[in-house]
Amino acid sequence: MRNKGQSLVEFTLVCGLVLLVILGTVDFARLFFTWASMANGAREGTRFGTIHPTWWTAADSASPENIEYRTRAMLATLGTTTPAIEVHCFHAHGQASGDGRGFCTGGNQVHVIVRTVFRSLTPFIPQVNLVAKATMVIE
Repeated sequence: MRNKGQSLVEFTLVCGLVLLVILGTVDFARLFFTWASMANGAREGTRFGTIHPTWWTAADSASPENIEYRTRAMLATLGTTTPAIEVHCFHAHGQASGDGRGFCTGGNQVHVIVRTVFRSLTPFIPQVNLVAKATMVIE
């Protein structure tokens, strides 16, 4: 009779550990997918910015013809806060002051940064700050 109780306790302990491993694997896959999506979005926005470097937001050009819209359209962020998108222009030899809009000319660089906070499903895993960046030369 005592063996049945022992088996139940062992099963409960092993089942809990297996469940944690499975949830951790799923969370890692979600984290990687979210980061890859953010990186693709940053590259898409930056690529659009090399063609139209002064069309940063809907205030500059109506959606879908702006960098922020193009970046956000590529994002598939699972379990995160709303991503923040930053756009900057840099002189080819260094960082611009302010937002760098004065440097949005041919030969300089456009830089897109996407930031968000990832929340896991697995207990004991803290929030993760994700950042994806892309820089390209303006045509």
